[in-house]
Amino acid sequence: MGLMDNFKGAVNQAQSAGVGAVSGPGSPDTAQIEYSQRAIKLYSEGLPCIATINSIALSGEMDAGGAKEYLIKVHVEDNGEPYDAVLNQYLTDVALPSYQPGTRFEAKADPSDRSSLLLYGLA
Repeated sequence: MGLMDNFKGAVNQAQSAGVGAVSGPGSPDTAQIEYSQRAIKLYSEGLPCIATINSIALSGEMDAGGAKEYLIKVHVEDNGEPYDAVLNQYLTDVALPSYQPGTRFEAKADPSDRSSLLLYGLA
């Protein structure tokens, strides 16, 4: 389906960076490595919630694997007060059709910063 492919790509980028990735064409840059590390942290330690996409737009960035970065505005429902947030997430062209306004996702929010989110599966 492509949704978990994005997460697996983030894991691979972070693992490659952690073992001394060589910079050059096709290598992840610092921002992509930080994104990957944040995605891994959120997936493993984040608080579960539901996020509904309000809008999605290209940021103009692309990762080493060819996925494009999108800025995604969401409405988040968790055990506390609902809130709105904006997150960035790298998506492949194959995954993009699943990330449309009105689509509900399972998500993970950073316990110390609820606006830091990772969308990872359809709700």
